[in-house]
Amino acid sequence: MNVYWTCASGEFELHRYPKGQHDKALQAWDSADELAIEHCHTWPDDTQVLILNDLFGALSLGLHAFAPTVITDSEVSKRAIEQNSQVNAVPVPAVLDSLSPWPKINSIVIKLTKNLGYLEHQLIQIANLDYEVQVVATGKTTLVTSSVLKLFEQYLSDVHTSLARKKSRLIFARHLGNGKEHTSPYPVRVEWPEKQLTLQAHANVFCKDQLDIGGRFLADNLPAFEDGQKIVDLGCGNGLLGLCALKQATESKIKIDMRFYDESYMAVESARLNVTNNFPESLEQCHFVQDDCLTSLDSNSVDLVLCNPPFHQQNTLTEHIAEQMFSDASRVLTRGGVLYVVANRHLPYQKALKKHFGGFKLAAQNSKFVIYSCRKLRNLN
Repeated sequence: MNVYWTCASGEFELHRYPKGQHDKALQAWDSADELAIEHCHTWPDDTQVLILNDLFGALSLGLHAFAPTVITDSEVSKRAIEQNSQVNAVPVPAVLDSLSPWPKINSIVIKLTKNLGYLEHQLIQIANLDYEVQVVATGKTTLVTSSVLKLFEQYLSDVHTSLARKKSRLIFARHLGNGKEHTSPYPVRVEWPEKQLTLQAHANVFCKDQLDIGGRFLADNLPAFEDGQKIVDLGCGNGLLGLCALKQATESKIKIDMRFYDESYMAVESARLNVTNNFPESLEQCHFVQDDCLTSLDSNSVDLVLCNPPFHQQNTLTEHIAEQMFSDASRVLTRGGVLYVVANRHLPYQKALKKHFGGFKLAAQNSKFVIYSCRKLRNLN
């Protein structure tokens, strides 16, 4: 694994998070980071820099001389930025969540992602500033699409691009501080008439403008609950599974302790919003936690984990997130506790489930999805 990185502003040691637990072929930086740093590191020393969407700390490290503020929706990215700042003995930058107010700045650096809705949300935030800022966005050429450029042109001025280099490109733009107000379309709303639920989601939530079909399949095949059970919706997104658990408990006239966990701040806040709107009487029984899987949850502390694992991290397909989810679920479940996992039929989760639980049962299946039931019989980890 290549962890030693030279860019225009210096030499650094840079790791994905958690350090040493990833495919050795995956670096913690790319040519888009390098291109942005090369352009920005010559800015005047008093430039007030805001960085959006730094994945693992490459932009924060490369521009650390400006003491930037970082906005991220990801708990994993936040921990990676902190980890790599400490590894390189540079001050840890101020890292704010994706729904926090921004400090006053004059320069913004954006790392492009595939989520156009989230990009639009951030461009609207820039366009609503009442002062002038310069904007530099960076990404692989595959992300600098005509749709992306149209979004920049819709909200900002003087939009133009650099030449492509090492399959990456910069977008330059300005906001003139003209005070024009743009209304954000987020959070978006989706009705679920079969369940008599309304789900809302902020801009960076997976499947925000429709009902995830895998989640729906698990929601239609939930186990029976017992009064007082402690249940986790792991990787909760907009809280679909946890909401259905609360609905089932309400209809059964029992109370459950429901915990919503996600590494996305917008996801956790969407789940909170949806519980508030759909089951306000259950809000005191719910906990909403932004975490790297279940890192902060005590061992042997919950009875049931519901999980619809992601199989990508940003733009990279990966199984390590599901692996960590299964490992964490095994640790936090009480003896006899159960993990329910819904997955696309083609995903090879069986080996990991056997590793962490000793086996699994097929709880339900259809043409696209399977639901695995895994009971914790003893400590395997």
